[in-house]
Amino acid sequence: MNEVELSQTTKELIQEVEKKIQAPLELEFKDKAVGYLRHDQAQHYLHGGKLKVEVYDKTAPDYTITHELLHFLLLLEQTPKIAFNLTTGKIERDHKFMLAGVELYDTVLHFKVYERQRELAVITDEIEELYFKGILAVLEPEPRERRDQWMVLRTLTLLDALVFFKDQQASVLPKLQELYPQATAAAQKLYALLTEKKLETAFELRRAVVRLWKAFDEQLHAWQLLPMQLNDFITLTPVLSARQLRLPVNSLFEFYHSPWQENLEFTSAYIGRAKVDQQNTFVLPTPKEDAKTYFQKLYSLSTKELLERLGIEYLVR
Repeated sequence: MNEVELSQTTKELIQEVEKKIQAPLELEFKDKAVGYLRHDQAQHYLHGGKLKVEVYDKTAPDYTITHELLHFLLLLEQTPKIAFNLTTGKIERDHKFMLAGVELYDTVLHFKVYERQRELAVITDEIEELYFKGILAVLEPEPRERRDQWMVLRTLTLLDALVFFKDQQASVLPKLQELYPQATAAAQKLYALLTEKKLETAFELRRAVVRLWKAFDEQLHAWQLLPMQLNDFITLTPVLSARQLRLPVNSLFEFYHSPWQENLEFTSAYIGRAKVDQQNTFVLPTPKEDAKTYFQKLYSLSTKELLERLGIEYLVR
């Protein structure tokens, strides 16, 4: 922390996090500054009883650190979380699906993160310029006659840019439309879907993530690219009312025998899908007893009994 001078705002946010977790926060900086901003320039994780933030690029440390800490604080609140409990059997495909799913999930949370960073005056004209430079540094212009392998990355990046420049989109759209016409149009469609409804409560955030993953798959299909089935592949925390928790399991969930494996015991996986939106809510390994008998027992439970018996985290509306 001595090698980089941080603003008072960043120091106060660090103190807020330390107070919340009742543990010290450790910062580690790499000696690198590329001159633009990307969200892969830092990560945070709990290690040895501390929250550790590794900053891989020192271009704008106050922006980068506050961004990581605000994400962390969101997860301490009533925020649905994602988990990866399945494997397609192909590491490269798993990695691709995970990256896309996380990017889209984070983009939903960025409505809150960017708003808070602007309230803290961390996002300045200079930061906006560095963020835009990051887009241009990473994304090559679209080929005019065909779609290439970078359409997914372009769309994910530009959707996040629309959230970042929420109130200044008119200043960046002309350049984005010039360089990336198809991906920008796709990102605008996804952004319109995200902004149709409020994004305040845990229920609203979860609904937005589920809808975004579905719409992203529809866009891939329209481009004749391989769908990722993110609603099946990624587990998302359920957000239920007290009444729903009292209902029998078969009122809210169905057990779906997945073609994929769960990644703990590497047995054939059963996905607990929410009936209302077909979202993966939990994953079970192949039961050791007769499958029909086992699932009949689970269906006979109340939803609360099932979730607590299986140790599945849930949020209450």
